[in-house]
Amino acid sequence: MLTQTTGTLKNRIITKFIALALALTLCFAAPFSVKAAQVTKSIYTKTNYTHNDKFKESTLKNGIDISVHNGTIDFKKLSKTDTDIVIIRGGYRGYAASGPMREDTNFDYNIKNALANGFEVGVYFYSQAVTEAEARDEAEYILDIVKGYSFTLPIYFDYEFAEVSTGRLDSAWNSGKLNKSKMAKNAIAFCEVIEKAGYKAGVYSSTSFFQTKYDDSLFDKGYAMWLAHYNSKTSYAGDYEIWQYSAKGHVDGISGYVDSNYVYYDVLKPLLGKGFEVSKISKKSYTGAEIKPSFNVFYNGKKLIKGEDYYITFHDNINIGTASVTVTGVNDYTKYRQTKEFSIVPPVVTGLKVDSRDTNSLKISWDKNKYASKYYIQIYRNGSWKKVGTTKDTSYEIDDLSSAANYKIRVRGYKTIDGKYYYGYYSSVIESATSPAIPTQLKASSIRSTSLKLSWKKQTYASYYRVYKYNSSSKKYELYKESNTNSLKITDLSPNKNYKFKVRAYKKSADSKLLYSKRSDALSVYTSPAAPKTLSLKSPSANKINTSYSKVSGASGYQVRWSTTSDFSSNFLSVFVSKTSTVITTAQSNRTYYVRVRSYKVRDGKKYYSDWSATKSVKVK
Repeated sequence: MLTQTTGTLKNRIITKFIALALALTLCFAAPFSVKAAQVTKSIYTKTNYTHNDKFKESTLKNGIDISVHNGTIDFKKLSKTDTDIVIIRGGYRGYAASGPMREDTNFDYNIKNALANGFEVGVYFYSQAVTEAEARDEAEYILDIVKGYSFTLPIYFDYEFAEVSTGRLDSAWNSGKLNKSKMAKNAIAFCEVIEKAGYKAGVYSSTSFFQTKYDDSLFDKGYAMWLAHYNSKTSYAGDYEIWQYSAKGHVDGISGYVDSNYVYYDVLKPLLGKGFEVSKISKKSYTGAEIKPSFNVFYNGKKLIKGEDYYITFHDNINIGTASVTVTGVNDYTKYRQTKEFSIVPPVVTGLKVDSRDTNSLKISWDKNKYASKYYIQIYRNGSWKKVGTTKDTSYEIDDLSSAANYKIRVRGYKTIDGKYYYGYYSSVIESATSPAIPTQLKASSIRSTSLKLSWKKQTYASYYRVYKYNSSSKKYELYKESNTNSLKITDLSPNKNYKFKVRAYKKSADSKLLYSKRSDALSVYTSPAAPKTLSLKSPSANKINTSYSKVSGASGYQVRWSTTSDFSSNFLSVFVSKTSTVITTAQSNRTYYVRVRSYKVRDGKKYYSDWSATKSVKVK
């Protein structure tokens, strides 16, 4: 809510002179600050947002970031809203392989009018750099664009994937040409050029990008951090001074959507070189030796030199807990002295692995960390990291999981000292999967004398299935075939014979392990009897047909059918006999009749039929 002091007074006009006096007075008044976990309603989205507890007592300002995509902005209308800060795109590199750099075509208009209407201004450059050299070129390019303009906020390095498979940054990451270390080096290379030129540098990224695409080297440099996390409350635990919480805000002066930001101004302000300031120091892992992290010291935006402008003294910087460093100015800065705290946390957990798995659970373990009193377990599901639980042990069973599903898991150690939690960095992420569920609803259909179709209920996330057939000789279920679907045609069977089948589901996990379910319950099924192979017909006298056919082993009997139509679609009759011959009495004489026969087997009072034999015809006397 715009510092949350000047916002409501900006539009309160008593008289022209009184309003001006009030505005000037309130610019220097103590702001209304955010309390711990305070919920504030966005002026852009009209939605409530909860701030991280670490920003208790922090000053809030409302900010937007803009580019040519926002069209022509009416800055006079915008200035009448509770917006204080505008961050403007200065340029970008295209995501094509050639990576051309371009200036934002609305930059000059945007920055001139933003400054003229009293906004605090920052600038960002959309990067697609794949090398440190390219990142430095981008920095030089944006420095040339902003030359001649005076603004107070940082120049931000906006590092994002284009979400296009052929994009230069996307391709470099996916191919392994870039990794977290190289990504961080690219960002640092850009920021170093910016700060050498006298500007404050910053880095803009999403929560997942900060967590998975940079290594820790980036966070030790004291650069400003601008976090994008579109949610009502961000769970990001790292440092940041600006939170971009939505891309769908609305504000007077801009048609369409606008990116919406909360700026924790009193956290950002020290980074801007307002006086003698020590940059933030990220937590450090315990090593048993003195921890001496690197950091920067500024005076009014100028980066000071250690040994020439200041010296440092560390305190309590060996054991897990809160350490500090005192920075004392010398020469031109002798009157300045500042102490900065940082945390020493348990070492990174090692040896994380999956010990066993079941359909809906994974049991994990890790090496004992003697410097941690407990462990905190997280699992990645539904697009974000979720807390699973905590334990004093070095193993944990994660349950309530989906079958045959891939999961990412990480663990960190922590220690509690005087009621304060000291969380270590997370272990390396491991990926694995639960076992597939046992296939159910196994059934047979399209049963023939030498084949049948086996099917079962599809198992979510299963990669494929193996079908096992019982071998009466070995008295074991042996692999018959694999199937990528939840059905399989079984062939090369013998007629009128009992067969037993089982099915098992398989899954290839993210860590390349082949996982499988237990075998299903057995399905017992009989094939149909064989069809009679030969059929002989003869009409010895009027209205009579002598029929005979080959005997089918194991058959209970035979069904003989005759008709005056060759396809038996009408005028047909049947007779059931137990012998391999019978005499048919026809309704008409001197007429051609068609005859076919099939065998059947009676099981549990039900007839199971073979296919029909070939049809033959005879002219009845």
